[in-house]
Amino acid sequence: MARLGYGSTFGFLIGVVSVVLVAAFVYKSVDSVMQLRPEPPADFLGVNATWSTKQRAAEERLARAYWEAARKLSGTVHAFGTRLPDEPPGAFSVDAKSYPSLVEPGPVARERYWRNLQKVWNDPEAWKYSYEWHTSWFFQGMNY
Repeated sequence: MARLGYGSTFGFLIGVVSVVLVAAFVYKSVDSVMQLRPEPPADFLGVNATWSTKQRAAEERLARAYWEAARKLSGTVHAFGTRLPDEPPGAFSVDAKSYPSLVEPGPVARERYWRNLQKVWNDPEAWKYSYEWHTSWFFQGMNY
């Protein structure tokens, strides 16, 4: 049986320290993220039974466009569990020419979809949980 000498013990310690440092780097670099799901919940769509087929189709396109605007807000400005402001921010908008509302004027539709977003914002079913790789923490404080 071979005896462990100084070199073997030192090599083992270097290996353990290396594994610990790599594990700490990975732990610090993987960040959990919550974003709105790609598909809007039914409460956000707010379909009215009295609308015609043409109105429903136009409003669904409009709702999905506003949902995409909301998804952009969810990743940058507002997070799950926070309270949304009473008034919609400028980023919560769509091109009225590309997505015309057949039910009401554009500003009224924008306000309605903002209210619908406020209703579903804190619903966990409207969100998806994922992980992202971020190493920017490693370079903070380094001045080149």
